[in-house]
Amino acid sequence: MSIEKAKTDQYQIRLSHELRAQLEDEMRKDGDSSLATWIKRILRKELQQRGVTPKG
Repeated sequence: MSIEKAKTDQYQIRLSHELRAQLEDEMRKDGDSSLATWIKRILRKELQQRGVTPKG
């Protein structure tokens, strides 16, 4: 019996070194473990503020 993992889409984004450093500083302040996790949390929060229920 195999366990099937949920597949997710990847989105690549280019960031300047300066912007990435700023984002990582804010990520650490919020206590997130990775930049990807922090960005996903912010995007979900933005959807909620717009009245959209995030899926997944």
